[in-house]
Amino acid sequence: MIVLVLKELKSNWRSFRYPAFLLIVLFFAILDPLMLKYMNEIFDYFATGIEMVIPDPSSEESFLSYLSDVSQIGVIVLIFMTMGTVAREKETGVTGWLLSKPIGRWQYLAAKLLVLYAIIIAGLFACSAVAYLYTMSLIGQPPLGASILATTCLVIFTIYIATITFSLSTLLKTPLQAGGLTMLYFFLSGIANMLISNSAAANFYPNTLLSLMKPLLDKTATATDMTWPLIITIIFILLLVLLTGRRFSLMEI
Repeated sequence: MIVLVLKELKSNWRSFRYPAFLLIVLFFAILDPLMLKYMNEIFDYFATGIEMVIPDPSSEESFLSYLSDVSQIGVIVLIFMTMGTVAREKETGVTGWLLSKPIGRWQYLAAKLLVLYAIIIAGLFACSAVAYLYTMSLIGQPPLGASILATTCLVIFTIYIATITFSLSTLLKTPLQAGGLTMLYFFLSGIANMLISNSAAANFYPNTLLSLMKPLLDKTATATDMTWPLIITIIFILLLVLLTGRRFSLMEI
């Protein structure tokens, strides 16, 4: 198992898939506080002759801007980085070669998921710490507890989308099929979230985690409000992993 995990780490490092995702997240962690801090100066430089006064941003707005960018652009990038995790190896015959050795199919999938989840959890919390400290140095200190809760919402939702992409990559023939279907789900789920955000169903919908980031930072929501969306999303993740592993164990490679 350890050998498989190390192989997966080396493979993703060489292909620059997950490092690229982390660099993009870090880009937003640094850029967003900087842009908000100097937004008036930027408008003055590019909009000569036009008077426009933008209120000074709050620290909560700065940190939320980072989280929002990652929850959209960062997640889309991760979908493209993850869509070939298994599908590409099936295409090239690497999966069949590995499984011809004394390696179980569950071990094969587990090693990939461990690396994927570790990159997401460690990477997002580390980049959020950078965004938090940079915001604190430029604008002010966001509430620490609320920032951790909001980041947790982002991390769990990102893992959820990554698991969907991984599952489709495992079960479908090509990376494009896996990435395309996940992108379609991502956009449709966002539209559905707007429709049910004020209903009781929102408590059982994964996208509610993203909707809670702003209320958590504004302190109009608490950790209790994220309990059910968090539990439901984790249950969905576990079910996806179990069903994917079950189906993969019966597939001909």
